[in-house]
Amino acid sequence: MAKASVAVEEEPTEEVKEKGSRKDASEREDAKTGFTVPRDMVLLPSMGKLYGKNHPLHKQEFVEVRHLTAADEDILTSRSLLRSGKALDHLLQNCIVDKSVSIDDLVSGDKNSIMTFLRISGYGSDYEVKMECPSCEDEVQYTFDLSRLSVRTLDLIPEDIEKPLFTIKLPSGNEISFKFLTSAEENEISEILEVTKRKTNSPLERNITTRYSKQIQSVNGDSSQETINSFVKSMSVADSRAFRKFMSDNEPDVIMKQPYTCPMCDHKEEVDIPIGVGFFWPE
Repeated sequence: MAKASVAVEEEPTEEVKEKGSRKDASEREDAKTGFTVPRDMVLLPSMGKLYGKNHPLHKQEFVEVRHLTAADEDILTSRSLLRSGKALDHLLQNCIVDKSVSIDDLVSGDKNSIMTFLRISGYGSDYEVKMECPSCEDEVQYTFDLSRLSVRTLDLIPEDIEKPLFTIKLPSGNEISFKFLTSAEENEISEILEVTKRKTNSPLERNITTRYSKQIQSVNGDSSQETINSFVKSMSVADSRAFRKFMSDNEPDVIMKQPYTCPMCDHKEEVDIPIGVGFFWPE
């Protein structure tokens, strides 16, 4: 006969306490205003695999995001935030329920997933843009359906979860380890390119090599920045194409492509959806 046992309530761990306090804080905010803002769980393309164990999204497949409010539209129309280019990041940060999650720490694909959710839940899935037909080159008004976008989730497993790197062997035989960039790193690249352009006044934009220097973390086991920069500058086109294809095939993200049929010439093609001001500022 099995012995009867008495359930003893264990003291909650610090992690459980912290998550509970964050949840309680959001519930108190709703109670204070008397209104509840709808929330949804948004899929993270990274599946939480790119965040260390101390990150709030470690191994989390979803993040809780509240819907847009009239107060958020103040952010979207703030001239100072628009001039600084920080309006979108400020908006996304505001809408993430767990305030311990920083938008700067999110990999680009997870950020894009939250951004797309907010656009659809706030303004609907129809996204009307002006674009040039790839065939007849006429400028046409075309409507994409954002609800039909697909998501590429991360199938790769990082070698070390605390420093999520991945290794590939290039056609030249060189082996590189690399990482997927965060929102803060993407912004840093943009700033480097802008500063370089102002200082040199050159029409040449080093988009590819600047990005590679941030993404690649070691070459044949050598992690010094000097070695990485030297390799990037002398990287063959074959290696560059192989690396870009691997990234394109594996990077977790919202796939911003859809079938397009030109209303003028009936040309059919899958195209990249152009992201313009109408994405968060529809007419």
